[in-house]
Amino acid sequence: MSKSSGNVGSISTTIRIPKYVYEKIEFEASSGDSHVSTIINNILRKYATWDRFVSDVGFMYMQKPLLRALFDKISDKDVVQVSKTIGYARTRDAILFIGGKVNVKTIVDVVKLWLTSSKVPIRIIENDESIKFIVQHNLGKKWSIYFVTLLKELFSELKITTIEEDIEDHTVEIIFALKTKKKKR
Repeated sequence: MSKSSGNVGSISTTIRIPKYVYEKIEFEASSGDSHVSTIINNILRKYATWDRFVSDVGFMYMQKPLLRALFDKISDKDVVQVSKTIGYARTRDAILFIGGKVNVKTIVDVVKLWLTSSKVPIRIIENDESIKFIVQHNLGKKWSIYFVTLLKELFSELKITTIEEDIEDHTVEIIFALKTKKKKR
C-alpha cells in the first residue's frame, strides 16, 4: 500500500527486504553518517535512471587498470578516431534511449550517470554562459583524450563549442560555451 507523503513527488510505501540486505544497508548508513532510507532511495534512483538501461545501450563494467592498459596500447590518433565513431555513436544512442532526446540536459544527465555509476568522480558547473566538466578518472592521458573528444562530438551536434580544455593524465577539465538567452522586451 502506498501513501503520498508531505514531500512533493514522494511516496511512502512498505517493501520487504531480506534481513541480510537490510543489515548491510544499515551498517553502511551508520558508518557513513547517513540514513537507511537515503541509501535505499539512492539505490532505487540509480536503478531507475541507469542500471535498467545499461546493458540495453551496450555499456558494461570493466576494471580500470585493464581499460587504462588497453588505451595505452593505441595511438592518440586512434583514440580520437574511436571516440569520434564508436564512442560517439554508442553514447549518443544511450542519451537518446535514456533521455528521449539529445540536448544539453540529457547529455549532462547521461554522462553524469555513466561516470558516477563507474565510480569516476565528476563535477559539473553550469551557468547561463557555460558548462564545465571536471573529471578525476585516473585512467591515463589517452582516456582523457577519449573523453574530451567524445564530449566535443556530442556538443558539436548542438552547435556548442569548446571554450577551454585541460587534458592531463588523471584529470580532464573542459568548458563549453552555452548560448545566452536573450531577454524579452
